Amino acid sequence: MIVKAIPTGWEVIYQRAHGLLAAQLAHHWKWDEAPLYWTHTLLAIAEHDDGLAEAQSPHNLTEAGAPKHFMQLGYTPEQYRNVMEIASSKSRWNALMTSMHLTFLYSNTKEDKELLKFLEEQLEYQRVLLKGLNIQKHQAERMYYFVEWCDALSLLLCMDRVQPDQRKMEISQGPDGTFHQLWQGPTGELRVEPWPFKENKFVVDVEYRNLDQLQFESIKALSEGLQKAPVQVRKWKFAKS
Repeated sequence: MIVKAIPTGWEVIYQRAHGLLAAQLAHHWKWDEAPLYWTHTLLAIAEHDDGLAEAQSPHNLTEAGAPKHFMQLGYTPEQYRNVMEIASSKSRWNALMTSMHLTFLYSNTKEDKELLKFLEEQLEYQRVLLKGLNIQKHQAERMYYFVEWCDALSLLLCMDRVQPDQRKMEISQGPDGTFHQLWQGPTGELRVEPWPFKENKFVVDVEYRNLDQLQFESIKALSEGLQKAPVQVRKWKFAKS
């Protein structure tokens, strides 16, 4: 969950909703020609966080009884093997993109032996997938940069990280190696430079829920609170400068 404190309690965006926002952004990308495994890639972007049950795990509640932001969580290799099992059941390409995402996220891990073993397993699995799909590593890396770019921009939006006063911030490296910057225009629209999208303007959205209490006695109470909370929608307009 992506959790933000608000005056009345908490704002919660599910990780799956963040993934859907990332896929919306991907849909608007301008390609000279249809990229490799395009439909599969859209699904990988939309579903890369689908393997974890957010409102069912007691780990998603702090000791004080507050919903826990995903960056506070400590995941185990067992959880990520579950993620990979789900990804692998869809397609080898989906599994490849998901595996590359996990190794990207934890490439700097040095002390967790179990996680290091999992990452070694994934690197070997990626070699097997590349051979089975008969594609080169650089082809897969190009598309993974795209997956990571969409994921990064979606997180910036969901976590309310867009800077005020038209200050620019880096998104990530795109599939062609270009680093893009994001900022808010004078009338509130969002700008990206260089502009990577096929339209000159478009709108994306994400659903969120507001919880009107600070503490929950159990993960079940949190889950019930989220189910009862009215669903609201936040929208962003992107426009070419």
